[in-house]
Amino acid sequence: MIDRLSDKYFEKLGKPRPAHAFNIIDYYRFKLAYNFLLPGSVLDVGAYLGDFLQIVRKNNPTRKIYGTDINKERVDLCNKNLGENVVRLDFRNGILFSFNEGSVDNVVCTEVIEHIPNDKLAISELCRVARKRVVITVPYKEKIVNYLCIHCCKYTPASSHLHSYKLNSFDEMIPKGWVISKRGTIASIISRILARIFNNLSMVEISETIFCKRFSKKRYRWMYIIIDSVDKL
Repeated sequence: MIDRLSDKYFEKLGKPRPAHAFNIIDYYRFKLAYNFLLPGSVLDVGAYLGDFLQIVRKNNPTRKIYGTDINKERVDLCNKNLGENVVRLDFRNGILFSFNEGSVDNVVCTEVIEHIPNDKLAISELCRVARKRVVITVPYKEKIVNYLCIHCCKYTPASSHLHSYKLNSFDEMIPKGWVISKRGTIASIISRILARIFNNLSMVEISETIFCKRFSKKRYRWMYIIIDSVDKL
């Protein structure tokens, strides 16, 4: 297992790819994450194109927003999309160097933790910076596949995903003073099919409501974990 990724690696990643990944299923995930937020400021760790922060700002313009990404190209692009300099270069290898302890009310981290070698350290950092709540989403029961890289002649994981998670995977990673208050799965196979056919958020939400209790959790693509400060419960 890789224990640390180099700064050179992050710089070589360049801009986000694909450059227009936002779709109905993404919007559903982001809306769900937004609905989990408590009052106060929001930090989006791994802001990508800034889509989640735009949803936060649209729904509540008075919230203070922050973001991070892992190289200058991505940070500059995200700030350009948002129209203000709120995104910082940070969270390489799961460490938030530029945020003080308890400096943000809500910390959101969607589809990032699976990329970080030391995921337990990363979660402790998210909790360190948060005052009230941490919202995490990751792929659910993903099969990690490694391919032989023709450039370095080493086996590397597809999509740079280093970990696979089940609903109880985070139980032993939560730092003292924090507790998992909610957990669940997102985006059933039915909702994903309907999203492709109708491109309609309502169809996704209805299908999730109907099928989440009828089908095996193996049919879900992502999972969410809500971690709350014991002091704020």
